[in-house]
Amino acid sequence: MSKVISIINNKGGVGKTTSTGILAELLAFLECRVLCVDLDESSNLSMLFNRYVQDSPAVLNWRDKPEQENITELFRYRYRTREEVMPLVQSTHIKNLYIIPSSKRHKRTPDQVASERLSNNNTILKKALVTIKDDFDYILIDNAPASNILTVNSMFASDYILTPVRIEGFSYSGLKETLDTIAYIKEEHDVENANFLGTYITQAERQTNLYKDLKESYTGELGGQFFQTSIRKDIRVGEIETVYKPILEYAPNTNVIYDYSKLLLEMGILPEDKQRILEYAIGESEVI
Repeated sequence: MSKVISIINNKGGVGKTTSTGILAELLAFLECRVLCVDLDESSNLSMLFNRYVQDSPAVLNWRDKPEQENITELFRYRYRTREEVMPLVQSTHIKNLYIIPSSKRHKRTPDQVASERLSNNNTILKKALVTIKDDFDYILIDNAPASNILTVNSMFASDYILTPVRIEGFSYSGLKETLDTIAYIKEEHDVENANFLGTYITQAERQTNLYKDLKESYTGELGGQFFQTSIRKDIRVGEIETVYKPILEYAPNTNVIYDYSKLLLEMGILPEDKQRILEYAIGESEVI
């Protein structure tokens, strides 16, 4: 049974897409079958994996059908069978890594779903992904910096929710809003999944007093839900977001790969054999 993980923070610039992409690459490197779902209408994850298709004006105005359906059609037509959902899944040039991409027409999805006022608006994505879950070991959902019907769908569909934050107040307030939403969903809808996996710091400058003070504060407030692994600030992360190349291809020896590997180990979601392989790969163990 696959694990579905949403990367959520309703504040922008905290590293949601970068985290989704790099964690997906690492899991694929470990020979896990990984599906990424680009729920963000900016489509940056689709661009990163070279699966973004520019919508023509006719497609944007629904005069023409798109050549390749994507996450937009999943929501528009409320797909809920394997035969409907699997054609949305596209392979990438990375072995074991697949994506349901997004494009510009996806910007209309939140308003379109909200306008229908149906009772099952919160579970459109969940019902679709259930039909293909067994084909993958992990499904990672990248979310927009928003708190809307798509974010709620992502939570309902997920086993776990992961929230990156930066050392500044706005992203931490986004974390608190995410936690409040999770609590509301679980209480009001009697949802057993959508468990908060934890939070971690991105773009960290570990030698600064601000980083040290806030890390201590976060640890005191969140306890075991605050991961001790932080992701160091690295210029090459910004570069991959410009050249749209996966990090393991563009800069495999960068510190950020080591940091995300450590984070993946700390998250505790790997089977024992995969954990040993990753520990060996980053020099944390001398034997597999």
